Amino acid sequence: MLGRIALDLTKDRNHQLRLDTTVRLAAEHKAELVGIYSSPVTNQYLRDDTVVPAEVANIMRSHILDEKTEVRDHFLKTAAAAGVKANWRAPQGPSEEVLALHARYCDVLVMSQATTDESVPSMRPNLAESVIQNAGRPVLMIPYIGQLNPIGRRVLFCWDNGRRAARALADAAPILRQAKHLVVLKVDEDIDQMRAQDITPEDLNSYCASKGYPAPEVIKRESLSYGIGNTILNTATDQGCDLIVMGAYNRSRIREWILGGTSKTLMQSMTVPILFSH
Repeated sequence: MLGRIALDLTKDRNHQLRLDTTVRLAAEHKAELVGIYSSPVTNQYLRDDTVVPAEVANIMRSHILDEKTEVRDHFLKTAAAAGVKANWRAPQGPSEEVLALHARYCDVLVMSQATTDESVPSMRPNLAESVIQNAGRPVLMIPYIGQLNPIGRRVLFCWDNGRRAARALADAAPILRQAKHLVVLKVDEDIDQMRAQDITPEDLNSYCASKGYPAPEVIKRESLSYGIGNTILNTATDQGCDLIVMGAYNRSRIREWILGGTSKTLMQSMTVPILFSH
């Protein structure tokens, strides 16, 4: 069971679906909910009258205060209506830093996929990627196109024998123990290598059994020309899964907040919630 869930309360186009989904998840797990509101504009920016004239800064401060009050009241009211214990936090500092920090005191952080029509489209994806990279906790991403559905009944887990996949398998424990079905997807599996390393299919089955997870339903796919990301999404749809669990990859040596190709494909094209572990 999840004990404490952090929620990004940024007022974007997906905030209501994200809030409703997270409150429902918290109610199902009888978890405490921590709402984190990060101001869209830093105080330092507003104090610099060489950047923003005083009159404009005052208007912006008033708008931010009104939005902050509105978000807080709506968050607490929604949680109370569902019988969920909720805490409101409004930390100062860059969003990626405060979200990552508060996530470390929780089992999972809930954020949203960026919409294609955000006013600053390049910022929101980088925010999520930065938090996934630095939080040290799994991040549950909610698609911007979707509806309120239960999460974690039928889970698709992406397994490649790697470190990040192993981390994801452990990070998702509170959800996987509550799942009814666990579908394990292996893409482009190297059977000869597995045999040489003396790994058998029973090893994964035994680990899941020891943790109280459902017995894995293993599916093997070849990515071919579709790519691994699209293969994962297609399999989730074919299997009727309501959640994808996977390790997030980072192969960039230039910018640490840029995820690998598979993760970025999923971030951009997700159709069901995805629990990223890094």
